Amino acid sequence: MDHLIKALAQLSPILKGFRKESGLSQADMAEKLGITQQSYAYFESNPVKAPLERVFLVLRLFGVDLVLSQSTPVVRKAPAATFAKVTGQRRKEVVVSVAKTKPTATNKLVREVTPRKKEVW
Repeated sequence: MDHLIKALAQLSPILKGFRKESGLSQADMAEKLGITQQSYAYFESNPVKAPLERVFLVLRLFGVDLVLSQSTPVVRKAPAATFAKVTGQRRKEVVVSVAKTKPTATNKLVREVTPRKKEVW
């Protein structure tokens, strides 16, 4: 199933849904990542505050691919016009979608990676 994300606030419930669909608790995810359950709970409720690398790692553990696709151009008024004048470029809107995938050799390797130390997370 594909999930269209147009606002960062949508990321938290989607991550929670993937975790539950995988039959994992927050403690299970924390164990896989080598962190505490509290750290994972904070990450899951505030993924936009985490580094993108961390979000990608969690998505890989769920077997989820991140796909970027350009949507149809949206006509914008002053902000886009200002952007175009300053940069000399046309502004593009990007739509992000995530899709559940079947485990691959890469995903399997990510699952088998030894847990990170707490300081790294």
